Parts: sequence; C-alpha cells; structure tokens
Amino acid sequence: MQADRKRCWGLLIGLAGLCWVGSAQAAAIILDFTDATCAGGGSCGNGSQVDQSYGDVTNELDVIWDRNLSTAASENVYYWGTGYETLPSVAYGLLNGGGLSITFEALTGFQVWLGGFDIAPYQNRVRDSKVRVLADGSSLLDTGILEVDTDDVTNYAFTETWAQSVVVELGPDAWDIGISNISYQTRAAQSQPDNTPVPLPATLTLMALGLLTLGFTRRRAQS
Repeated sequence: MQADRKRCWGLLIGLAGLCWVGSAQAAAIILDFTDATCAGGGSCGNGSQVDQSYGDVTNELDVIWDRNLSTAASENVYYWGTGYETLPSVAYGLLNGGGLSITFEALTGFQVWLGGFDIAPYQNRVRDSKVRVLADGSSLLDTGILEVDTDDVTNYAFTETWAQSVVVELGPDAWDIGISNISYQTRAAQSQPDNTPVPLPATLTLMALGLLTLGFTRRRAQS
C-alpha cells in the first residue's frame, strides 16, 4: 500500500512537470479574418476596413494595418470573404500603387515572431507585385516583382526570428491579392541573442525531477 502511494506521488509530480511545460509554450495566433472586426468594432462585409484592434495582444503587441505604403499607418486594409482561391477570407490593399503594409509592433518588454502567411489572387487574376518581410529592419524575404497568378494559395514560412517589430509588405500594388492565415507569437523579451544557449527552464527541471521520482519509487516497489 505504501509503495503504491509513493508510486502515485511520483506519477503526479511527473505529470505536473509535463503540464507546466505544455503551458509554457504559447500557441501561435492565426489571423484568417473569419473572426475579424471591422471599422467601428462591427462585423465585416466585403470592402469593409479591418479595425486597427484586430490581432492586437493586450499589453504585448500592436498590429498596425495600412493599405497605403506611401502613407504609413494612415489607413486600414480592406476585408473580403470568399473568392481568393481556397482562402475563406482575406485582407487586401489599394489599387494603383497603394500596396499593403502590416506591422507587428511588440510593446515594451516583449518580442514578436512571424511564423508565416498565405497569399492568393482574386479569381485567378494576374497582378504584378512583390512580397517583402522585415524584422527590425533586416530583410527576411524580398521576392522582387513577381506575377501573382497561381491557381492556388502561395505560402510563406519563416524560421524562428524574434524581433521588436516585423513588417509585411505587398506592393507596389496589392489590389486583387489577398493575405490570410497570418501566424505569429509573442513572448517576454529575452536578454540573450537567439543563437546562444538557453538555460534549462524550471519547468523542465520539474519534469525531470518527477520522472526520476517515478523511476525511483518503481524500483523501490520491485525490490
């Protein structure tokens, strides 16, 4: 009976460690615009402007939607539902050089990482544009001018690069080019560069202690 009790305690400690580790890993936020709020905080209809609050993380991140590259952060982007290949809904920019810019600005004490996004043309229309992504001013992607005329969705994904600010640009024209499934994460700002060894988190130590305890109690029970 006593051996069973010890075994249970060891198992509980191990499970607690696993739960702490799971909770420490924040899930990515994915913006597919199906739940977007539009100007004034209401629901979105085709051609509505996406509200500046959409995608924000309280006290951690400000998402700045701009439909005109030449006038930064002055206007929202537009919302559209079905019609951009298989994407359920998208954001898009202005015609004739307006472009589109989305800035993920981490607030003081936090960092942001852009995981990726999808783009697609409206009903297979052909547009000349480029796709550019900057992290703290350094280029993560710059396609140059290309034809966006694929019959499917084009996905862009990025290695884990934490920054204070990440900017996504489509342009100089982004009319009939939709962007969706934008994934990103936030975290507390780290003092060490990402390429330096990171100390073992306390949650992992707790998990290791639980597993060791479980193994020890099992060995005691068998002796």
